Amino acid sequence: MANNSDSENQYYQSVQQYIDTVLQTGDAQHSAIKQTNLLTLGQFGFGDGHEILLLQAAIEHNNQQQHNNKVNRVHLIVFAQQAINCQQLEQTWSQQGLLSLNHPLAVHAQALLNTQLAAINGCQRVTFSQTQLIVDIHFGNPLEQLKTIATPHSQTIEHWFALPDTSHTHARDHYFNQAVLWQCGRLSRHNASFYVAVNSSATNSSSAVTLPAIDKQLHQCGFNSNLVNQQTTQNSADDIVIAERKALTQQLKQQFAYNPTPKHVNDNHPIAIIGGGIAAASLALSLAQRGKNSIIYCKDAQLGQGASGNKQGAIYPLLTPENGPLSQFFQQAFLFSRRQIESLVSDGFTIGHQWCGVLHTGFDERSETRLTKIIGGQDWPAEIALAVDSKQASKLANLDIDKTGFYYPLGGWACPFEFAQAAIAKAQMLANVTVVYNSHIKKIETSPQGWQLFIDGAESSIATHQQLVVASGAQLTDFPQTKQLQISGFRGQVSHVPAKGELAQLSTVICANGYLTPQHQQLHCVGASYVKDPKHLVFCAQEQHENSLKMKQSFPNSNWPNDIDVSNNDARVGVRMVSRDHFPVMGCATNVEELFKRYALQQQSKDKPSQWQRYWQTTPAPIYDGLYVLGGLGSRGLSSGPLVAECLAANLCGELSPLNLELQALLSPNRMWLRKLLKGKALM
Repeated sequence: MANNSDSENQYYQSVQQYIDTVLQTGDAQHSAIKQTNLLTLGQFGFGDGHEILLLQAAIEHNNQQQHNNKVNRVHLIVFAQQAINCQQLEQTWSQQGLLSLNHPLAVHAQALLNTQLAAINGCQRVTFSQTQLIVDIHFGNPLEQLKTIATPHSQTIEHWFALPDTSHTHARDHYFNQAVLWQCGRLSRHNASFYVAVNSSATNSSSAVTLPAIDKQLHQCGFNSNLVNQQTTQNSADDIVIAERKALTQQLKQQFAYNPTPKHVNDNHPIAIIGGGIAAASLALSLAQRGKNSIIYCKDAQLGQGASGNKQGAIYPLLTPENGPLSQFFQQAFLFSRRQIESLVSDGFTIGHQWCGVLHTGFDERSETRLTKIIGGQDWPAEIALAVDSKQASKLANLDIDKTGFYYPLGGWACPFEFAQAAIAKAQMLANVTVVYNSHIKKIETSPQGWQLFIDGAESSIATHQQLVVASGAQLTDFPQTKQLQISGFRGQVSHVPAKGELAQLSTVICANGYLTPQHQQLHCVGASYVKDPKHLVFCAQEQHENSLKMKQSFPNSNWPNDIDVSNNDARVGVRMVSRDHFPVMGCATNVEELFKRYALQQQSKDKPSQWQRYWQTTPAPIYDGLYVLGGLGSRGLSSGPLVAECLAANLCGELSPLNLELQALLSPNRMWLRKLLKGKALM
């Protein structure tokens, strides 16, 4: 019998053969999205990530060879019951010698480690090789992860690969059951291949006996379980199988009918974006990475002059004691933001940033009670957050901190306007991206040709676009079509204070009563004020003084807050748009007038409330065709903006989204109204 080393080598050779085969058969003739030559693969299990490294290496090799018959973009969707983080991967790979300089996969292993993969449930989107490889890693129960993934308009999974341990006794019920496989089928091309790998070193009699049963299940759900080749990929799936998959798709659409997703943009017309901050720039970049052109209408002479204009912004997750959808969204989002910044910096763009961690403490009895509930509410992964005592907190901050707290080790700060500028510069390298400066769009109107854009004082439109995204920050509600969005503007004044005394030693972001950043270019940022519906945006001496007191109020027994000197009156004022539930706003613009018309009919009818509840549950909400909104990022735009932009770009391009339908419903512009209607409550 072969030893384990020989068996592993044979297994990885079979993996390599599989990868080479699917990359060859995934050419433009078979690819689901032909214009971008995108191949989509599915995978059961994560293991030690070795299979992903082999895929990275193969894609890089193929693109270096520049063969016209090979794909240039690959999207891999991974489902794994057991979560794993980069620290565990690094330990495993070190023991295997995979990280040694002479190992052929070492550079790819380091690239995966740099993504800071975390052991959290839900989807984490990571990219490699200039987004030539996108990997969505879904940790958690496979069925729970699968059943709320939106069925894409055009992208389908062409080939599936199951790691050996997924078919073993301890795991196969999580992966190889009819409910899971039918959901896989819903996302797959008809008669997609499904290869169940076997590692002889780990094979036992039980798993060997199971393989024929698995093969039967795969065929029942319409999969071809043979190793992929040109013949097997062209067979037709059974009509009954196709009907079942369509039924599942329709069932999911009806389940989330109240949250319509954007129509797939399948033309070459550029997508118009109103705005010039993080939201607009992130969207332009995500679209450009898919080959989509865009035109950005920025009201200022340069990017990032609104709320994105601060010198430093903190990046860290918003956590809740119950770790509900809001908390899960922000964990996924802040990790994605971090990866986007790292990618742009590695491409040579300048973005001031520091992954120095964020130290979160209470500042009064109420906030300390709240933080204690968050800390004790979950067994948080150490890479997300960990509790620290006052001694540890002081060491992390390099200052006297006489409080316990929560530390977010992967957090830190970044310069928002530099991020926006770098994102646009990168987008312009990938697609035709135009920025029209000094163009304050004051009015938008629909016409048979599309959405017309008007600047102040102009009788005729300056442009017409079939697809328009309003991502204009504080001006998000300036248009009749968006004015009723249930978000509010809050003025925020951030003070810039010189680095001096003990304060200059600060080595982490502090979040207490307000926030304080380590120095950058000899200045710290402290703030911020929080004034609803501001009357003006000029400097306010009172808010400047209040900012100087925030850290003194938070740490009254420490001396270093006395070094915070705001006397130079150096500050910046911006407006953040905030929703009551703290989620951003992303998706199709709601036609509120039509929604209230339908509601009026409901009130006048003699139908039972349950009938109208059913109506709102299964009927698409009224929207403005071709109009979308992206904003409401609040004070956490750096943490949330890039991921919601990525989600909108994926939807517009008909691709698989990194956010499931439940989270997209919570981001939907219509959520506040539909939340009431779905419960049978009055809108007024």
